[in-house]
Amino acid sequence: MREITLFCEDTFHEKFVGRLIERLGAEYEIEISVRILSAQGGLPRMKSELRGFLRDLSRQRAALPDAIIVVVDANCLGHNERKSQMEVELKKFPSLERIVSFAIPDPHIERWMLVDPVAFKAVFGRGCTLPTVKCAKDEYKTLLRKEIRQTEIDAPLGGQEFAEDIVMEMNLAQAEAREPSLGLFLKRLKGQFNAWKST
Repeated sequence: MREITLFCEDTFHEKFVGRLIERLGAEYEIEISVRILSAQGGLPRMKSELRGFLRDLSRQRAALPDAIIVVVDANCLGHNERKSQMEVELKKFPSLERIVSFAIPDPHIERWMLVDPVAFKAVFGRGCTLPTVKCAKDEYKTLLRKEIRQTEIDAPLGGQEFAEDIVMEMNLAQAEAREPSLGLFLKRLKGQFNAWKST
Protein backbone atom coordinates (compact mmCIF):
# COMPACT_ATOMS: atom_id res chain seq x y z
CA MET A 1 0.00 0.00 0.00
CA ARG A 2 1.19 3.49 -0.90
CA GLU A 3 0.83 6.15 1.78
CA ILE A 4 0.01 9.65 0.55
CA THR A 5 -0.19 12.70 2.80
CA LEU A 6 -2.33 15.52 1.48
CA PHE A 7 -1.44 18.87 3.04
CA CYS A 8 -4.26 21.27 2.16
CA GLU A 9 -5.13 24.91 2.49
CA ASP A 10 -8.81 24.15 3.21
CA THR A 11 -11.57 21.54 3.11
CA PHE A 12 -12.49 22.30 -0.52
CA HIS A 13 -8.99 21.17 -1.51
CA GLU A 14 -9.31 18.09 0.68
CA LYS A 15 -12.47 16.95 -1.06
CA PHE A 16 -11.49 17.68 -4.65
CA VAL A 17 -7.85 16.58 -4.65
CA GLY A 18 -8.44 13.75 -2.17
CA ARG A 19 -11.07 12.18 -4.42
CA LEU A 20 -8.91 12.76 -7.51
CA ILE A 21 -6.09 10.78 -5.90
CA GLU A 22 -8.48 7.99 -4.91
CA ARG A 23 -9.88 7.86 -8.45
CA LEU A 24 -6.43 7.54 -10.02
CA GLY A 25 -5.45 4.93 -7.45
CA ALA A 26 -8.42 2.83 -8.54
CA GLU A 27 -7.72 3.40 -12.25
CA TYR A 28 -4.07 2.40 -11.85
CA GLU A 29 -5.05 -0.49 -9.54
CA ILE A 30 -2.70 0.72 -6.82
CA GLU A 31 -3.82 0.40 -3.22
CA ILE A 32 -3.40 3.73 -1.50
CA SER A 33 -4.05 5.27 1.89
CA VAL A 34 -4.61 9.04 1.97
CA ARG A 35 -3.91 10.98 5.15
CA ILE A 36 -5.30 14.51 5.06
CA LEU A 37 -3.81 17.43 6.96
CA SER A 38 -5.47 20.83 6.67
CA ALA A 39 -4.02 24.18 7.68
CA GLN A 40 -7.04 26.47 7.71
CA GLY A 41 -6.35 30.08 8.53
CA GLY A 42 -4.59 31.55 5.53
CA LEU A 43 -1.28 31.17 3.75
CA PRO A 44 1.05 32.29 6.59
CA ARG A 45 -0.42 29.64 8.88
CA MET A 46 -0.25 27.02 6.15
CA LYS A 47 3.43 27.74 5.50
CA SER A 48 4.18 27.61 9.22
CA GLU A 49 2.34 24.30 9.70
CA LEU A 50 3.93 22.81 6.57
CA ARG A 51 7.36 23.78 7.91
CA GLY A 52 6.57 22.11 11.23
CA PHE A 53 5.28 18.97 9.53
CA LEU A 54 8.35 18.68 7.30
CA ARG A 55 10.63 19.31 10.28
CA ASP A 56 8.96 16.48 12.22
CA LEU A 57 9.37 14.14 9.24
CA SER A 58 13.03 15.10 8.80
CA ARG A 59 13.65 14.34 12.49
CA GLN A 60 11.78 11.04 12.18
CA ARG A 61 9.10 12.13 14.64
CA ALA A 62 6.45 10.95 12.18
CA ALA A 63 6.29 8.09 9.70
CA LEU A 64 7.54 9.02 6.24
CA PRO A 65 4.82 8.64 3.57
CA ASP A 66 5.48 7.57 -0.01
CA ALA A 67 4.31 10.97 -1.27
CA ILE A 68 3.32 14.36 0.08
CA ILE A 69 1.05 16.58 -1.99
CA VAL A 70 0.75 20.23 -0.97
CA VAL A 71 -2.47 21.87 -2.17
CA VAL A 72 -2.75 25.66 -2.20
CA ASP A 73 -4.52 28.17 -4.44
CA ALA A 74 -2.37 30.38 -6.65
CA ASN A 75 -4.71 33.33 -6.01
CA CYS A 76 -3.48 36.14 -8.24
CA LEU A 77 0.21 35.23 -8.14
CA GLY A 78 0.06 32.54 -10.79
CA HIS A 79 1.10 28.90 -10.52
CA ASN A 80 4.87 29.35 -10.77
CA GLU A 81 5.12 32.16 -8.22
CA ARG A 82 2.99 30.31 -5.68
CA LYS A 83 5.01 27.14 -6.20
CA SER A 84 8.24 29.08 -5.66
CA GLN A 85 6.85 30.46 -2.39
CA MET A 86 6.00 27.00 -1.12
CA GLU A 87 9.32 25.54 -2.29
CA VAL A 88 11.12 27.99 0.01
CA GLU A 89 9.77 25.92 2.91
CA LEU A 90 10.61 22.63 1.21
CA LYS A 91 14.22 23.59 0.44
CA LYS A 92 14.92 23.70 4.18
CA PHE A 93 14.45 19.92 4.17
CA PRO A 94 16.33 18.65 1.07
CA SER A 95 15.97 15.00 2.08
CA LEU A 96 12.20 15.30 1.55
CA GLU A 97 12.19 17.10 -1.82
CA ARG A 98 11.91 13.87 -3.81
CA ILE A 99 8.55 12.93 -2.26
CA VAL A 100 6.84 16.36 -2.28
CA SER A 101 4.73 17.67 -5.15
CA PHE A 102 2.23 20.49 -5.52
CA ALA A 103 -1.37 20.93 -6.63
CA ILE A 104 -1.89 24.64 -7.28
CA PRO A 105 -5.30 25.61 -8.67
CA ASP A 106 -4.83 28.83 -10.63
CA PRO A 107 -6.27 31.07 -9.46
CA HIS A 108 -8.68 29.10 -7.21
CA ILE A 109 -10.03 25.55 -6.68
CA GLU A 110 -13.51 26.71 -7.73
CA ARG A 111 -12.22 27.08 -11.29
CA TRP A 112 -11.36 23.37 -11.35
CA MET A 113 -15.01 22.67 -10.53
CA LEU A 114 -16.07 24.44 -13.74
CA VAL A 115 -13.51 22.92 -16.11
CA ASP A 116 -15.73 20.07 -17.41
CA PRO A 117 -19.27 21.17 -18.38
CA VAL A 118 -20.31 17.57 -19.06
CA ALA A 119 -19.29 16.52 -15.54
CA PHE A 120 -21.06 19.59 -14.16
CA LYS A 121 -24.22 18.61 -16.04
CA ALA A 122 -24.02 15.03 -14.77
CA VAL A 123 -23.99 16.34 -11.19
CA PHE A 124 -26.23 19.40 -11.44
CA GLY A 125 -28.48 18.69 -14.42
CA ARG A 126 -27.12 21.49 -16.62
CA GLY A 127 -23.75 22.47 -18.02
CA CYS A 128 -21.60 25.43 -17.00
CA THR A 129 -19.29 27.96 -18.56
CA LEU A 130 -15.56 28.10 -17.87
CA PRO A 131 -14.76 31.82 -17.99
CA THR A 132 -11.48 33.34 -19.03
CA VAL A 133 -9.03 33.51 -16.15
CA LYS A 134 -9.95 36.28 -13.74
CA CYS A 135 -8.17 37.38 -10.63
CA ALA A 136 -10.54 39.41 -8.47
CA LYS A 137 -10.88 38.24 -4.86
CA ASP A 138 -13.68 35.65 -4.50
CA GLU A 139 -14.43 35.87 -8.24
CA TYR A 140 -14.58 32.11 -8.72
CA LYS A 141 -16.48 31.50 -5.50
CA THR A 142 -19.13 33.87 -6.85
CA LEU A 143 -19.08 32.30 -10.32
CA LEU A 144 -19.43 28.76 -8.96
CA ARG A 145 -22.28 29.74 -6.66
CA LYS A 146 -24.01 31.48 -9.55
CA GLU A 147 -23.70 28.43 -11.80
CA ILE A 148 -25.05 26.14 -9.06
CA ARG A 149 -27.90 28.53 -8.19
CA GLN A 150 -29.08 28.34 -11.79
CA THR A 151 -29.55 24.58 -11.34
CA GLU A 152 -31.87 25.19 -8.37
CA ILE A 153 -29.78 22.81 -6.26
CA ASP A 154 -28.98 23.92 -2.73
CA ALA A 155 -25.25 24.26 -1.99
CA PRO A 156 -24.82 25.96 1.38
CA LEU A 157 -21.07 25.20 1.38
CA GLY A 158 -20.53 26.99 -1.91
CA GLY A 159 -20.18 23.86 -4.01
CA GLN A 160 -17.50 21.99 -2.09
CA GLU A 161 -20.09 19.46 -0.99
CA PHE A 162 -20.25 18.36 -4.67
CA ALA A 163 -16.49 18.36 -5.35
CA GLU A 164 -16.12 14.59 -5.03
CA ASP A 165 -19.07 14.00 -7.37
CA ILE A 166 -17.60 16.35 -9.99
CA VAL A 167 -14.21 14.59 -9.83
CA MET A 168 -15.80 11.19 -10.42
CA GLU A 169 -17.64 12.47 -13.52
CA MET A 170 -14.74 14.39 -15.06
CA ASN A 171 -13.11 13.48 -18.34
CA LEU A 172 -9.59 13.83 -17.01
CA ALA A 173 -7.88 13.91 -20.41
CA GLN A 174 -10.04 16.82 -21.53
CA ALA A 175 -9.70 18.58 -18.17
CA GLU A 176 -5.92 18.23 -18.35
CA ALA A 177 -5.89 19.86 -21.78
CA ARG A 178 -8.41 22.55 -20.93
CA GLU A 179 -7.07 23.85 -17.62
CA PRO A 180 -3.27 24.33 -17.41
CA SER A 181 -2.90 24.28 -13.62
CA LEU A 182 -4.99 21.11 -13.35
CA GLY A 183 -3.05 19.65 -16.26
CA LEU A 184 0.27 20.21 -14.49
CA PHE A 185 -0.97 18.43 -11.40
CA LEU A 186 -2.55 15.52 -13.29
CA LYS A 187 0.63 14.92 -15.30
CA ARG A 188 2.70 14.85 -12.12
CA LEU A 189 0.23 12.59 -10.33
CA LYS A 190 -0.05 10.17 -13.24
CA GLY A 191 3.73 10.07 -13.46
CA GLN A 192 3.86 9.09 -9.79
CA PHE A 193 1.28 6.34 -10.25
CA ASN A 194 3.10 5.05 -13.34
CA ALA A 195 6.35 4.89 -11.37
CA TRP A 196 4.63 2.95 -8.60
CA LYS A 197 2.99 0.66 -11.12
CA SER A 198 6.32 -0.19 -12.73
CA THR A 199 7.81 -1.21 -9.38
